[in-house]
Amino acid sequence: MKKYLCLFVGLLMLNGCSYLREVWPFGDEKTAENQTQEAVVEKADALKVNPYLWQAALDKLSFMPLASSDAEGGVIVTDWKTFSNNEQFKVVVHIYSQKLQANSLKAEVYKRRLKNGAWVDDTVDNRLSAETENAILMQARELYHRDVMTR
Repeated sequence: MKKYLCLFVGLLMLNGCSYLREVWPFGDEKTAENQTQEAVVEKADALKVNPYLWQAALDKLSFMPLASSDAEGGVIVTDWKTFSNNEQFKVVVHIYSQKLQANSLKAEVYKRRLKNGAWVDDTVDNRLSAETENAILMQARELYHRDVMTR
């Protein structure tokens, strides 16, 4: 019994330390990166998605007509855009979380071809989808680093 009581008191003391850190007025040890991450989380709470991923996706897809975007749901859908006489592409981007990481993002590039005067859906282009995801991630990291450097 004494062993469990000591363990319980120890856990209470550890829990109290985290409270002390919040109310202690001296020695704020937050780094600039932690402060920036907190600012990102505050912005992301308003957006429900990572703001750097969201802005990067909009930037990278700005050359295509935008069909719809939902910041709360984290979905961006472009309209079909013709790049040659017989091919059109459409992109759908899903942002799943507020974290700036690769598994928070999914891009799908759809393709269709003109055959006998009608547009026929082709398969999802996995190579272009992966390249689009990578381009968005690189842009998001650049936006994040630019934001950190200006603070």
